[in-house]
Amino acid sequence: MIDGTLHFVSIEGNWDKEIHDERIARAAMILEKNKLSFAIASATYAPAAYSSFCEGRLGEYTKDILINKYGIPAMRILPAYLFPYPSTYTIIDAFANAALIGWVSCGLRKRSNQIDVLHEPVTSEFHGLRVEMLNNRACKYLRNFNVSTKLLCKNKLSFIELEKEYPEEVIRLSQLQSKGGLIATGVWSDNGKTRSYDVLDSMKHDLAEAFKSVTKFAFSDMDTCLLSDSERLIFTLLWNHIANSKKLTNNDIENICSFAGLYFDADISESGMRTINRIIHDLKI
Repeated sequence: MIDGTLHFVSIEGNWDKEIHDERIARAAMILEKNKLSFAIASATYAPAAYSSFCEGRLGEYTKDILINKYGIPAMRILPAYLFPYPSTYTIIDAFANAALIGWVSCGLRKRSNQIDVLHEPVTSEFHGLRVEMLNNRACKYLRNFNVSTKLLCKNKLSFIELEKEYPEEVIRLSQLQSKGGLIATGVWSDNGKTRSYDVLDSMKHDLAEAFKSVTKFAFSDMDTCLLSDSERLIFTLLWNHIANSKKLTNNDIENICSFAGLYFDADISESGMRTINRIIHDLKI
């Protein structure tokens, strides 16, 4: 694994602008303090039952504010809004978080040494116990790759306060924790389709679809090439930058390689640079 502790700050969506902006501000503060941290910009579109202040994908709004208002580099924002989800909900956001954490930390391949990851969903400060519960369950699958994820949550409300102020949330929590519920089984229904937190092929498929919007370098190519940790990190930073800024200059490439070397001690071999150059050639710019 690349040297340095990996820290992920996920920003799930809220359809109320004031609440969502507060979440972004909290995430920006964490990202500024820790240069080793990555943002996960989740959220596509509001479900039919809700209306959103944002007409497009909410995760794109998130990355725009992080970049333009708070100066967070585009290469540090993982574009979870590119996942193939027609609408956003807390359960699917947790799945996307786990897929991206698994990809960056280990390439979704089992390691001999344990990889320790810190995941900080800023949503937990606003959304309560459900975010913590779902992300814990989604990241549980990553133990199969020897990735240990510590969840850092700061719930504003105790369970007693939650029960008093938001009784409907307590009902949701009870359903999740019931025998045969999502926490026990990892399985839920998504628009009539059965999904699970514990299916690697689903993680790979959803990642592949997100990659496709930026590069022709497919997930199957990555399995074939067996990207090293350093190569995968550079690819991910390139993917982040192109997805979030829609451009890539020679200066951008230099900054990305410098960032990877300075903060992650990423050492790229000659063969690795050939792979990176192939990836750059295949980028859709």
